[in-house]
Amino acid sequence: MSAWTTLYAPGLPTHPGAPVTVDGDEVRHIRAARLRPGAELRLTDGEGRLWSARLDSLTGNRARCVLLETISPPPDLRVELAFGIGSKQRTLWLVEKAVELGVLGLQPIEFRRSSSVSDAARAPVFWEKARRRAAAALTQCGGSRLPALGAPCSLEDYLQGLASRRDGLRIALEQHGEDSLTELLASRPGDNGWIRLLVGPEGGVAPAEQTACRAAGFRFATLGERVLRFETAAIAAASAVSLMAGPLTPMTRRKRSGERDAEVAS
Repeated sequence: MSAWTTLYAPGLPTHPGAPVTVDGDEVRHIRAARLRPGAELRLTDGEGRLWSARLDSLTGNRARCVLLETISPPPDLRVELAFGIGSKQRTLWLVEKAVELGVLGLQPIEFRRSSSVSDAARAPVFWEKARRRAAAALTQCGGSRLPALGAPCSLEDYLQGLASRRDGLRIALEQHGEDSLTELLASRPGDNGWIRLLVGPEGGVAPAEQTACRAAGFRFATLGERVLRFETAAIAAASAVSLMAGPLTPMTRRKRSGERDAEVAS
């Protein structure tokens, strides 16, 4: 967890010294962190920009900050998670954890075996709630970019939208997939292209849907012998990408280099 308090402030100015006013949830975060005027914090617009800032004043439900300097944000994860529509609470958890990992795309999909889910995340009002949850997760983890959150669509429409794209690796998760997810990621060329992870609904991807996915370039991979819920499978797969294919920050590189030097010295 970041030691800095990060606030979500859409439409940030682009020059040092600019004032920024925040309210609502962001002021509650300031009060929860017990910050006082003069304290330093961070602001992000959710579009990749991250600033250090100084809390200038705090009155009622409004806070005024002053931008200090830009900060190099943590690396994003060039991953799109496409997942079967499921229960609202599990979907909110998936959105939250995906944002913490730095996933850049989220796409809910109506599969054949998800159409009967009664407590399903389909309504536009729910996805507005999901966007608010995503913004809260972004500030919690100190990130700088909110993922693109697509409206629910059919599998057919999703695959059709990918037809003209030739970007990166496409993996569909299936308990009985032919490949291991880690082996697929290890064999990935170092092109920094997108990785599209497709996670089916409870009950799995129907045979006809599997055929359509394969025709669209998806390779079916397994996460192991255990049967996982859709949200668990999605976050486990994104975590694997983060560990195996995600870029290292300069700080991480220095840390690992120091660990190696210590091992040699011992």
